[in-house]
Amino acid sequence: MAKKQDPALESVESNESESDNTESLAETETHESASVNVENETQVEIELNDDLESELIDTEDETDALRVEVVTLRTALEAAKEQTLRAHAETDNVRRRMLRDIEKTEKYALDKFAEALLPVLDTFEQVLQVEGADAADANVFQGIELSIRKLHDTLGKFGIVSFDPQGEVFDPSKHKAMTEVPNPDMEPGTVLEVFRKGYLLHERLLRAAEVVVTK
Repeated sequence: MAKKQDPALESVESNESESDNTESLAETETHESASVNVENETQVEIELNDDLESELIDTEDETDALRVEVVTLRTALEAAKEQTLRAHAETDNVRRRMLRDIEKTEKYALDKFAEALLPVLDTFEQVLQVEGADAADANVFQGIELSIRKLHDTLGKFGIVSFDPQGEVFDPSKHKAMTEVPNPDMEPGTVLEVFRKGYLLHERLLRAAEVVVTK
């Protein structure tokens, strides 16, 4: 005859069995949860790697674009520098030309006035060459001589000076030949006589001397 099992013992065994089942289920859930977490972490890591790779590509593209922009800016800067240097050089050239023009204008402003005055001076000098003047005209001649000296002094202050080329070799750049005459005592092409003196304005020819030349 079978021995009847103690109910208390059965209860304990039942509880132990349930506890084992619970622990087994908990372990299964823990493993499943851990697996899910690993998968999630792996997915996150993959996504992070993808994002980093994408950002790296974008950064490289931006870097390349910046390099191109830097090269463009440097080229533009060099061009601007060159244009600035050219502008400065042109400004200096214009300034120098203006100063030269102003200086030339001031220097030769008396051209027309002097050209108009010289015939008056010529007339005074021709009067002094008149022969046969008597003593009564002496004071007049002295006055004319004084006027001529004053005129020459005044003209000299403004750079206007006369030149008398008598006896010099004829120079067509400064002399105007009125006629040619033979003269065995002088070399051909020599200024034999001066009808009218020549004049210079600051070493520039104002009026050529009118002369007679030997041939």
